[in-house]
Amino acid sequence: MLGMMIACCDFAELKPLLVGLTPKMTQATPVEKIRLAIAEQLIQLGVQASESLHETILIRNGMFCGRKFQCEGHEVVWFIEEDQLKFFSPYGELLKATSGIAFLREAEQRRCDRLPAAYAPAAPTSTNHELQQERRAA
Repeated sequence: MLGMMIACCDFAELKPLLVGLTPKMTQATPVEKIRLAIAEQLIQLGVQASESLHETILIRNGMFCGRKFQCEGHEVVWFIEEDQLKFFSPYGELLKATSGIAFLREAEQRRCDRLPAAYAPAAPTSTNHELQQERRAA
């Protein structure tokens, strides 16, 4: 599997979004939404917000197959076609494996639960269709 470094973002840039759903997130792409949800989960796992979240595109047999996120030794692998997210500790221990779609819905629901009722959307905004479009676009 060959990977290329494509992006690096600081938790400081994500912090305003971690507080709650913002107008920017309602228009975010599926990748932006899952990136934010992964950052939130890593913080819950004890990752400090001072380090950077590094993102790598994963290529298998010349085809895009997913993304890998790294921060403070933790790794998260998102296998797009299989719709799987796997969280690993700095020691390589599998901490969590889940469907990407289910994970994103849970994260959006947690964000909605933290908002005053007037600001919360009626339902999570990501759809299976949006994630499938992202897979095709990549």
